[in-house]
Amino acid sequence: MIAERFWQSAALGLLALGLSLVLTPLARWAMRRLGAVDQPDARRVNRRPIPRGGGLAVVAACYAALGLGVWLWPTLLAASPFWGVLPAFTVAATILVGVGVVDDCRGVPPLLKLAAQVAAAAILCWAGARLTLPLSWGAWGHSPWVYVPLTLAWYIGVVNAFNLIDGLDGLSSGLAVIATVGMVGAAFFVDQTIAPAFSVIFVCALLGFLRYNYNPATVFLGDSGSLFVGLTLATLALVSRRGDAFLVSIVVPVLCIGVPLIDTSLAILRRTLRAILRRVDPADTTSAGGAHSAAVMTADRDHIHHRFLSLARGNQRRAVWGLYGLALALLAVGFLALALREAKATVFIIGFGAFATVVVRAMTDIELWDAGRLLARPGARCGKRSVTVILYLLGDLVCMAALYLTLLFLLFGFDLPYAWPVLVNLFLAYTVPVALCLVAARAYTRIWGRSTRKDSFYVVAAVAVGSLVSHLVLAYAVPRLAADLRLCHILWAALLPVPLLLMRLAKPAFLQWLAASENARLRHRSLTDPAIPRVLFYGAGVNLRAYITLFETNVTRNNVALIGVLDDNPGLRGRIFRDLPILGPLECLTPERLRQLCPTRIIVTTPAIGPERLADIRAFCKEHCITLARASIEEATLPL
Repeated sequence: MIAERFWQSAALGLLALGLSLVLTPLARWAMRRLGAVDQPDARRVNRRPIPRGGGLAVVAACYAALGLGVWLWPTLLAASPFWGVLPAFTVAATILVGVGVVDDCRGVPPLLKLAAQVAAAAILCWAGARLTLPLSWGAWGHSPWVYVPLTLAWYIGVVNAFNLIDGLDGLSSGLAVIATVGMVGAAFFVDQTIAPAFSVIFVCALLGFLRYNYNPATVFLGDSGSLFVGLTLATLALVSRRGDAFLVSIVVPVLCIGVPLIDTSLAILRRTLRAILRRVDPADTTSAGGAHSAAVMTADRDHIHHRFLSLARGNQRRAVWGLYGLALALLAVGFLALALREAKATVFIIGFGAFATVVVRAMTDIELWDAGRLLARPGARCGKRSVTVILYLLGDLVCMAALYLTLLFLLFGFDLPYAWPVLVNLFLAYTVPVALCLVAARAYTRIWGRSTRKDSFYVVAAVAVGSLVSHLVLAYAVPRLAADLRLCHILWAALLPVPLLLMRLAKPAFLQWLAASENARLRHRSLTDPAIPRVLFYGAGVNLRAYITLFETNVTRNNVALIGVLDDNPGLRGRIFRDLPILGPLECLTPERLRQLCPTRIIVTTPAIGPERLADIRAFCKEHCITLARASIEEATLPL
């Protein structure tokens, strides 16, 4: 039975492949006559006009093969998980393909495209292609209030992911092939009786189109094709799920289409940041996106495939194969987790770490730069006090509640010792004294961007005192309840300072990390750009700390590379001062070390330096043609 289904699916796939090979040139000719041609410009990578809308051949090939399959082997398609939603899928695909054709020919406003995507997603959600959470998480995961917004977000995200990633020859169609094969493989891993007829047809139709779309491409998918591809993959991911495990039902489909989802997430973040920057400063054109980044839906040339193209030095094939490799690597993580059922949690953590590493690395050059520019604005430092206090209060409440629920489920699982109303009252008894102590410690009025260790100590002390007071009150009022949950209360009080301080110190820590990344970039550029000074400091003291703080404050406007610190204290040699290595005294700058460092300026930052030592530094700088300067904090009386 399985072998028969395999050969029948293969026959339909070969038919779809042949039809796609024949229909793609016809679609290319028709779209050229209709004027749906991609003209070269600053954002696009094609150097000659290329027709778009070739995805219509994929749509026609898929439905022609499906029609023949219904006529020849109706039981084959009836056994396919896609069969139950095929009518609704056809209606949804008609909406998106129709809007896509109009967009390819004449252009469609982004909001109209979004409305079409919402309508298509709603139709499929109504038909049963829904994103529901595993039953092991509870019945709430199957409530319409949960699965409807999740399903709409899934469809809109995946459809736009393949629409945005369609920027290089063969990229979107190739990634769709990899994703479909991965989903079918994952489904087979769990259920060997599955009949993936539609998946085989879809893959073969894409392969036929890829013959003309691979570099050098003669036709593009266009919006009509990329929207259909995204809709198909989003639906396949939902209807092909087998089992109720979190790994099978959610993680593997996400990893299968990981590359487009990464790109879409970064695009939303990047464009949102730039829209905010343009709104707060209309004259600003210094963002990575320039002056054309005012709207979230405005296209740019900072997608992940553009970055791979830059790494490949303009070679489209290398860039595309690099992204294919990234997609296969994410897919391999999912299959490894499926194969190692015993250790699947560990494997998934490793895979998620790799996924996060890719995201952070891809963000470093552009998205984090724009985020740093937004946070580094003088007006973004303090903000309105009332808004800041409210945000801190809400953040503390979220941290307290999240930690409380986490400890309850870790200690007791789903078999909680008391009813929810009792646990909610207990949570209030925990949090109110702590919140009052935080208010008394002025934790909501401190400027955490300029905090010291004493400020952090006040938060820890406030949590400790508040927790002790609440425990004493509970032990007196409800001794049995306090005794049953004593361990939970102790762990809650011990761990609570961590998220509270992380929330307060995240922004300054991020700006410091951004400054270190920018300084590393400037150090690299300064080796070939003489306009960027390479600075050594003399003296690892308070003045140097003030100088580096100023450097971090002006991170987006710096044009100086900080390369190290000189200090006469032998106990400091080899240590790190705010990410700068302490090299030792002046005598450590041997000719070989000078060739490695290539300093162009030495700034004396220590006030405790004698005239003899200063004369030695001056003579050294004169001998090696190094500029000498001095930085200090001085007080001067101003005339009235």
